[in-house]
Amino acid sequence: MSIISVKDVSFSYNEKKLGLKNVNIEIKKGEWIAILGHNGSGKSTLAKTLVGLLEPQSGEILIDQVLLNDESAYELRKKIGIVFQNPDNQFVGVTVRDDIAFGMENLCIPREEMLEKIDFYAQKVGMKEYLDKQPSNLSGGQKQRVAIAGILAMHSDILIFDEATSMLDPYTRSDLIEYIKTLNKEGLTIIMITHDVNEALLADRMLILNQGEVYAFEATNDLLKKPEVFRECHLELPVALEVASKVESQKIKEKLWEYVLTK
Repeated sequence: MSIISVKDVSFSYNEKKLGLKNVNIEIKKGEWIAILGHNGSGKSTLAKTLVGLLEPQSGEILIDQVLLNDESAYELRKKIGIVFQNPDNQFVGVTVRDDIAFGMENLCIPREEMLEKIDFYAQKVGMKEYLDKQPSNLSGGQKQRVAIAGILAMHSDILIFDEATSMLDPYTRSDLIEYIKTLNKEGLTIIMITHDVNEALLADRMLILNQGEVYAFEATNDLLKKPEVFRECHLELPVALEVASKVESQKIKEKLWEYVLTK
């Protein structure tokens, strides 16, 4: 059963800037979806429509079989959380502790449980020692970690990461990815917008957008065997797959594919 259904959705910022054009996708509960595309391809626009921050000019979006509209948006936002590339867009608290607590307060989570979650998720992203600091005094990467902690603490059914790991150092990024893997195994639906094809390899399926349209939406292993799709959309392949697409030896090709797909 689909947890997200996007049906013939189009959105335009103005006459010259098309955001989305006739997008049709179905995402199943518990899937990990990677969304790729060059700048301006519609990735962030799609994410914003999924959480009701942008209203499609045509088409409809269903979250867990419920139509997303003005009446249902508040309740549906309890099911879906998003972390943006720019964490400053999400800060509302005076301190890091307040900011992580904000979403849980809206969900009326009991205070004692909330305090436990704040400590737990601050520790998960390496920000426990900063809980009493003002967000304005943090670095970009630290702000991103706080934003991620706040979304994780709400434990929504669907988590969207819009280039959310781009400001993280390699250690924190790796640790976060491992935790996201755990959440996915527990049944949460993960949607990760990324420029990093290596990060996208973790997904069950890849959605490639090009000029606001769905260019490809297939199982990751299948799509990676079509290097022409990535080239046509100006996306980089992992080095091993780029080499595999150019070598003539079938045996070497198979070894390179095996290396990438089992990482």
